[in-house]
Amino acid sequence: MSEEPKLSLVEKLELAPAFVSIGFAASRAAIEWPFRPAARADTLYHHIVHALIRKSSRRLSARQLSWIEGSFQQSYEDWCKKQSLPVNIITISDKTKGFWLGDPSSPVILVFFHGGGFIFDGNQGHIQFWHSIQEALKNRGKSLAILLIAYPLTPRAVFPSQLEEAANAVNYVLLDLERSPSNVLLGGDSAGGNIAAAIVYHAMHPHESVRRIAHMDSKNRFRGVVLISPWVNFDVSLESFYRNRGKDYLQAEKEKEWSDLYVGKSKSSAYSEPALAHPDEWKGLVADAVLVTAGTDEVLIDGISRWVNDIKV
Repeated sequence: MSEEPKLSLVEKLELAPAFVSIGFAASRAAIEWPFRPAARADTLYHHIVHALIRKSSRRLSARQLSWIEGSFQQSYEDWCKKQSLPVNIITISDKTKGFWLGDPSSPVILVFFHGGGFIFDGNQGHIQFWHSIQEALKNRGKSLAILLIAYPLTPRAVFPSQLEEAANAVNYVLLDLERSPSNVLLGGDSAGGNIAAAIVYHAMHPHESVRRIAHMDSKNRFRGVVLISPWVNFDVSLESFYRNRGKDYLQAEKEKEWSDLYVGKSKSSAYSEPALAHPDEWKGLVADAVLVTAGTDEVLIDGISRWVNDIKV
């Protein structure tokens, strides 16, 4: 959970020239798109958007970007107001809140961890995506409640804080709401996918300083895990970072910066970077099903593919 940062006057004044340079980057991307068939996004629109994001992450600080975007809670409240849906916010701990989509009494609950490099908050894109999934299931006569988790972000909080709060969120559903793991799904995109995967690993091999996941054993497993482009591998030397650098908006230097910030002074491990686990450690996976999606033009694709092969063992 994060609060919207308060910018100094200097930080606000810096926004004007930054927006100009970001605009120039978008214009350049539009001009060069026809001439770079081997190093561009799949559409002109995506190519321009990727250029905007790349330039924004270089030109603006994390504080400035967070100030522009706003907090996850504000995004949730604004979205609910637009959709004329009830706001249902719960406090999981002094560091973490949860935002409900749908009826918490639904038979199946998805606990979702948003992406954002561990440094940026969730946004309305996350909310709208899962609401659309919820509506599609509703049209098929299936009920799904979604609990969006607003966990602590870097640089204020570093590993294992995020894993601790994720464990608190999952245990809230298992213990406070008295749900069986067989009726609980875990989900996450990018950095949130890392957290969801780490929770599965933690459920199998408990971290010594993190609260255990309740009711987990060989007979009690999660109903499923849904991971969208999970950032499970922090190695930016993988070939896909070079192959897809002009097709994706993520950049090796920023990925390295953000992962280093997340790990902090801790030693890298499978709890912070799931791809570091030995394939044998995934045997007896505590989930009935795992869905992992990723695009062939993503810089993360090689790391994701290797990890998927590991958990298939």
